[in-house]
Amino acid sequence: MAAVRAAKQALRKEIKKRVSALSDEEKLRQSRIVSQKLFRHPRYRSSHRIAVFLSMHDEVRTEAILQHMFSNGKVCFIPRYQSNSSHMDMLRLNSMEDMNSLPVTSWNILQPAENDTQREEALTT
Repeated sequence: MAAVRAAKQALRKEIKKRVSALSDEEKLRQSRIVSQKLFRHPRYRSSHRIAVFLSMHDEVRTEAILQHMFSNGKVCFIPRYQSNSSHMDMLRLNSMEDMNSLPVTSWNILQPAENDTQREEALTT
């Protein structure tokens, strides 16, 4: 098990290094490719409720995916991590404006506030 853990750490370090070397333009280009493939995928096209992460600087940009979901009437859920816990809820995001109003965590992640109890939870509905 320790060997697997060490291999995972080494792989994460190498991927982080490679991603950091990419220009912002290249990251955006690759994000567009990922988005277009997703939009054409039969599972995406037939889905009504979809979970997606809100991207950070070095991740695939998900803004275009979110915009596409909202303009096509899909219901969007995003993760909310609880501080000092490994627990995560998937909570409804209602619009791009809703996303832009979310607070930023200490990890610099946009997510619903811990005291936000009005949002629909994906696994309870």
